[in-house]
Amino acid sequence: MKLRFLALLFALTIALAPAAATQNKPSLPFDRKLSKKEEEWVRKTLKSLTIDEKIGQMMMADANVSFWNRDSEEYRKLQHHIVDNKVGGVILFRSEVWPTAVITNRWQEMAKVPLLISADLEMGMGMRLDDTLWWPPNMAVAATQDTTWARLQGQATALQALAVGINWLYAPSADVNNNADNPVINTRSYGEDPKRVAEFTSAFIEGAQQAGAMACAKHFPGHGDTATDSHIGLPVVDATKERLDKLELIPFRAAIEARVGSIMSAHIALPQIEAEPAAPLRALSEKETASAEFISITESGAQRVTLPGTLSRKILTGLLREELKFGGIIATDAMSMAGVAARYMPAEAAVKAVKAGADMILKSPDIDAAITGIKQAVHNGEITEAQINASVERVLRAKAGLFLHSKRTVDLNEVDLVVSNSTFNTIAQQIADHSITLVRDEQKLLPLSFKSNEQQGAVIGAGQEAGRRGRLLNITFTDEEDRAITRVFVDELRARVAQVENFTLDPRAHQNEIDHVLAKLDAGKFEAVIYSVAVRARSGKGSVELPPTSKWLAEELIKRKLPLIVISFGNPYLLAAIPETPSYLLAYSAVPVSQRAAAKALLGEIEISGKLTVSLPGHYQRGHGLKVEQKSTPK
Repeated sequence: MKLRFLALLFALTIALAPAAATQNKPSLPFDRKLSKKEEEWVRKTLKSLTIDEKIGQMMMADANVSFWNRDSEEYRKLQHHIVDNKVGGVILFRSEVWPTAVITNRWQEMAKVPLLISADLEMGMGMRLDDTLWWPPNMAVAATQDTTWARLQGQATALQALAVGINWLYAPSADVNNNADNPVINTRSYGEDPKRVAEFTSAFIEGAQQAGAMACAKHFPGHGDTATDSHIGLPVVDATKERLDKLELIPFRAAIEARVGSIMSAHIALPQIEAEPAAPLRALSEKETASAEFISITESGAQRVTLPGTLSRKILTGLLREELKFGGIIATDAMSMAGVAARYMPAEAAVKAVKAGADMILKSPDIDAAITGIKQAVHNGEITEAQINASVERVLRAKAGLFLHSKRTVDLNEVDLVVSNSTFNTIAQQIADHSITLVRDEQKLLPLSFKSNEQQGAVIGAGQEAGRRGRLLNITFTDEEDRAITRVFVDELRARVAQVENFTLDPRAHQNEIDHVLAKLDAGKFEAVIYSVAVRARSGKGSVELPPTSKWLAEELIKRKLPLIVISFGNPYLLAAIPETPSYLLAYSAVPVSQRAAAKALLGEIEISGKLTVSLPGHYQRGHGLKVEQKSTPK
């Protein structure tokens, strides 16, 4: 039944491609042998470009798209980069669906050479476009133990992205998360086993590129074993080449075998590979500060801080291009991140990245200065024009592979038909349902079962269904700004259970709020108390530790010997901070599909079958997960 269901979803998704996402082009994978006509377009286009225009093709501008007035500063800035600087593409950050489809068409029309339009879509369109679907994170996908889901996710993400004009996916993360304190990768990784990470990475790439988009394996040579976020500091991975071969590089080798179109570098120091010291910290200009992705800097303690991998020829050219034989586009991570920007001026950083072997410079804090710096380096002989030509040819070949030379805009009449297609929602929910992982259940609480109304002495009101029984208390603790972060989870419970009381706390919670919650516990009888913890890895956050208030509250709940279930809607490693918790369930994220899956799992509407893809140090090994059979009919 499962295989038949997967086959049906796959067929339904494929069926969307010709009509919606590929604009009536042949259904071919992105990475393919170019036709003679396409080869000729690449050759003629390269020959037609001036050196300034070639350097421009190596730049990726950035934008947040909502409604842009033609006279706005944002519009004019992008127009300048596209028309004057001839940038090779644009990366989108927080945006909206219709404005994105409209503005990407307009950008493509004003560009001399068609543009690569990119976005970080590791968790689907919701990561960057408002009111679109968020997918479960990679770690949840891998917890299903089935690479079919990664392939379907890659395919679905590509189809939706192509519909709005995004042709380059900065996904998947090929990082092996073998550091429980990693503040930025965490659930973005498929896990700690390099072979399994490789399998899921390849599956996503195959799905995405067969659907017609270009995928990107990141962050080379591996950002998993760090305790510093490269958005706010320069992490150090003090690993030997032998260790890299046995761990970090395995998923990247697999990605290359899967013919991935691009690989993104990591702003990390690897002192045993690249010994050149990194530049000291510096003061940023006003213009740089406005686009920087950091406020304060996190240093790496006593570790030796050397040249970031993004700027190292030994890593990008020696290791990736020559040893691993990668022939696609090497893109830098955002150059506005502290891992580079806190130490190098925009022009110097761009020059060093190109000299290292990068083909495309992503999100420079000052594109004009970066172009000028590279041009001067070519004039001085630091960078050969042959190297520039080689990079631009790779960029143009990618554009031809995406059919941009013949059709660069999207059909606005088909945007909502693809983006809103319910097939994708079904696939995402199925992934979330299969990912739920029960790590511990000492009190045998799951699935929750309730006494009859008479047994528990409850009185069902006239407006309540006779079949809805039970009384639950949910306490949500989050370190996010959104205090309604688990609203979907609570609503799903309330649709099924007679009474669900809910309280939300965060690190700013006053002691009076906490005392009120504890008093409610002491005064009432609940079939179960759910402690929902929404602490997740996020760029620039700097830590995934359980905040002290949350840890203290968890300990208070444990002391009371309650029928307690702790759910992590984010960081799976939180058990280390509250090791005495009697029940521990992983949903891996607080996106709506994960919240719905958690509610269904608690009440026995779905089987719980997920397995850990990482070890929980001192407690459980990778592969652990309690299985709980489905007990009730889904609502």
